[in-house]
Amino acid sequence: MLKVMVPATSANLGPGFDFLGLALDLYNTVSFTPASEWSVRAEGYGAEALTGRDDLLVCQALRRVFSAVGEELNGGIVHLENRIPEAGGLGTSATAIVGGLAVANRYLGDPLTKDDLLTLAAELEGHPDNVAPAIFGGLVGVVKEKAATEFRSTYTCLKIPFPSALQVVIVVPKLRVSTAEARRLLPQQVSLEEATFNLARTGLLVGACFSGRVDLFRLAMEDVLHQNRRAVLIPGFNQVLAKAYQEGAFGVALSGSGPTIIAFVPGTKEETVGEGMVSVFTQQGIEARWLSAAVNQDGFCFVED
Repeated sequence: MLKVMVPATSANLGPGFDFLGLALDLYNTVSFTPASEWSVRAEGYGAEALTGRDDLLVCQALRRVFSAVGEELNGGIVHLENRIPEAGGLGTSATAIVGGLAVANRYLGDPLTKDDLLTLAAELEGHPDNVAPAIFGGLVGVVKEKAATEFRSTYTCLKIPFPSALQVVIVVPKLRVSTAEARRLLPQQVSLEEATFNLARTGLLVGACFSGRVDLFRLAMEDVLHQNRRAVLIPGFNQVLAKAYQEGAFGVALSGSGPTIIAFVPGTKEETVGEGMVSVFTQQGIEARWLSAAVNQDGFCFVED
């Protein structure tokens, strides 16, 4: 049975809406071998709701790879180990999609490249910023384009150096925010002022990463497109960000569509920032916990079962 570990991802990172994504060293795993029928077993977060179902994203991803290379898949033995908190904002759907694509591709002899897997993953996820770092690792910017000779969408992915001086702190409140609900809060059109605000800060954030200017992160991670609109779903959101900065964070943002919040801090400030952010949620009557995570640099990887 093939087994793959897929990292958690944090998308947007403030102004980089549907463009930036970061891979973290928290992992879900997918194990797979083909069979005459489906047998799906899960453990960890959400296990009861996943076990026994063959309509899961991971199964759709497995079928998609077999179909893409002209092979038939009647079923499979699938085992999921979910270790990434499922509150939302850490790319758990991306781990299922990328895990399914990766193990199917490996079983078939790796006929598809990572770029091919990104195209398939983005089709299943609906947008590329969560799946791209799960495939390539690190901090990435990803852009959708149209292939010159085909009608299917393709993607260009750029790996951006992440400053080694920064540690990652994640705060996970006990809230449920669906990606679909969070996207419904966003307008179909934004003002020129809002667009230029985010474009400038996205460029500044990418430049700060390339130059190691972590002192620019606070300014660079400002956003007017999505965070404030989604804040209504997360009681105390702005106070949590303010507390993180007060305790020494360089940058703080909603992770994906939330409710998880991600902070970039000096190595000496992890506990101070994490506890401070949790305390604000506690004041709002919301249970929360914090954890630290390194940046995953390589994306998914296969392991011996």
